[in-house]
Amino acid sequence: MYPLFRGQIALPDPEPDPASNHNVAEHQIIQRLLNIDHGLKLRVAAGDDCAVLQSGLTLTTDTMVEGVHFDARLSPEDVGYKCVAVSVSDIISMGARPVWALLSLSIPPESSTVWVDSFTTGLHSALNTFRVALIGGDTTRSTGATVVSTTLGGEAPQHPLTRNGAVPDDILWVTGWPGLAGAGYVIDSPPDTALNALRRPTPPVEFAIELVSKQLASAGLDISDGITSDLQRLANASDVGAKVFPEKLPAHKDIKHLNNLRSLQLDAGDDFQLLFTAPPSATDEILTIAASHQTKVTEIGIITNQKDLVLSGEPWPNTPFQHFPAPST
Repeated sequence: MYPLFRGQIALPDPEPDPASNHNVAEHQIIQRLLNIDHGLKLRVAAGDDCAVLQSGLTLTTDTMVEGVHFDARLSPEDVGYKCVAVSVSDIISMGARPVWALLSLSIPPESSTVWVDSFTTGLHSALNTFRVALIGGDTTRSTGATVVSTTLGGEAPQHPLTRNGAVPDDILWVTGWPGLAGAGYVIDSPPDTALNALRRPTPPVEFAIELVSKQLASAGLDISDGITSDLQRLANASDVGAKVFPEKLPAHKDIKHLNNLRSLQLDAGDDFQLLFTAPPSATDEILTIAASHQTKVTEIGIITNQKDLVLSGEPWPNTPFQHFPAPST
């Protein structure tokens, strides 16, 4: 999930670890945490949007931290809704159907019952929208920021969609309007459509489930950190490259006039839409499924064997925000 654009609000850079001469990168932390032989056989192991057990149980967890993932742009009701939607996005990106949720909520002692009631209203709205049952969790007092963690369980299809199936000449697709939610962060007076995309993500649940159940897609993941970062993850997992055609990126009418449109489309996160690849032969059926579920879906590029990402006719933008950036040199 993409945090607030650094520079747009006054968030300090992380302090270097005093026991080390450099900051540790996010992927290094993950590698260290997972560097253990647990002996558990999985259908899909760590490295995708979800883990899938042999039983088909599909699991994901997400954390939202006040001041990093949300601020005053989101009401408590929005936070309650979004903490469910972002995990639903992970579950459906593999073609699974979300079923149940666990919630951990850490709030400062000065939080009011009004805040909790508003958060609960948004939470219940999302649970009803996505037909997810809240079956337990934990609450605790925090020493400062509000922290919300959600774990979702779902039911995987026979062949879950993973990141490692893309092959050269596959078409690269995206759902929704990349950059619209990001515009809700960076525009001084964003349009309602951008704020709504930011506050209330709408992952394409039924489209993704049918797409995967019919085995039309070869690889995919949800867009939480922006196309730049998430496409690189897909390419690395599949050992391929990609060429993106910028003129094909869908530009919502309310932000298409912006000077930083391309950066928003490629670097902004919080879209919680689906980025996937499929053979050209699947195009007609993909468009038919999208129409039946009223899902915006667009061809934006092609998979190559060059092992790098290319933006046709333009330089590829710099990597966006990282939670644990390398120090400047």
